Amino acid sequence: MKLPFDRARRRWLGTLGAGALAAAGIGGCTPEPPLRVSYHLWAGYEPLRLYVDAAPGEAAGLQLVEVADAEAQLQLLRLGRVEAAMLTLDEVLLGRAQGLDLTVVCILDVSAGADHVMARAHCRDASGWRGARVAVERLGPGRVLLQAWCEHLGLDPRHLQRIPYSPPRQLEPWARHEFDLAVTYQPYVERLRRLGAVSCFDSSALPPVVLDVLAVRSAVLHTHGKAIERLVRAHFLGLEWMRDNAIDARHRLARRFGLAPEEAFTPFVGLVFPPLTQQRDWLERMLADSVATIAGLLQRAGLLHAAAPPVPASARFLPHPSP
Repeated sequence: MKLPFDRARRRWLGTLGAGALAAAGIGGCTPEPPLRVSYHLWAGYEPLRLYVDAAPGEAAGLQLVEVADAEAQLQLLRLGRVEAAMLTLDEVLLGRAQGLDLTVVCILDVSAGADHVMARAHCRDASGWRGARVAVERLGPGRVLLQAWCEHLGLDPRHLQRIPYSPPRQLEPWARHEFDLAVTYQPYVERLRRLGAVSCFDSSALPPVVLDVLAVRSAVLHTHGKAIERLVRAHFLGLEWMRDNAIDARHRLARRFGLAPEEAFTPFVGLVFPPLTQQRDWLERMLADSVATIAGLLQRAGLLHAAAPPVPASARFLPHPSP
């Protein structure tokens, strides 16, 4: 079903909780080396990317590096070619398990209905899905959501046939009936709905386990402190920029996602952007709860083979809200 632009925009704007932030300090020269930040195409990363794109003079010292997927991002971190990355929390956990020393400095977004398990025609009980073919990414939040859905349903994941299709690659095979289920996210949820798919489960039924963060190599926290502050601030300024420049944002996002202008905000449906006022609580308390839940899901999915290492977080790079 096509989601009208106005409705999508209202839902998007309803998630914006960031208060007015002072722009002072994001610009100007810095003696620090550049902070290189990797990311891939995903709605939760767009506020920061859009702000840097729309106001390049105010993002001195920040170099955004776009790659195909999170696996490429982790590889760049391992090779020392970037100092930071926009990643899901499960990807940070897996990276740390592989020896990457990463610290979370900001919660970018939380999926509260943006990620779905889609079925062909109708949903079934656990016995009805035995032997079903499911399209899901090899790693990443899709595997977390699939494991959570199986546990919710009482279905042994080993009774499913996993087919390694990421959401952007699922549409044509779906039309050819190559699988029965798809683990996906917006805007591909809406595209599959137009092909007759129905949602059997989504991330709104879960505690916060699908969320995106800014992760920085711990070794550069002291050498790139000012640049990290600018990076975090750019995310919140990006949220404000999208709110205050909705028409411009609409057309930029339409080009970015290859959507019609009236559909430009559909990738944000189901995403919640924790405001600055909640960030310290997230980083100092709530993050640990999400890490524990995600680690359990990853272990039961066979993706994490030992006890999860703790994920350090720092609130010292957060900007101060304007009075």
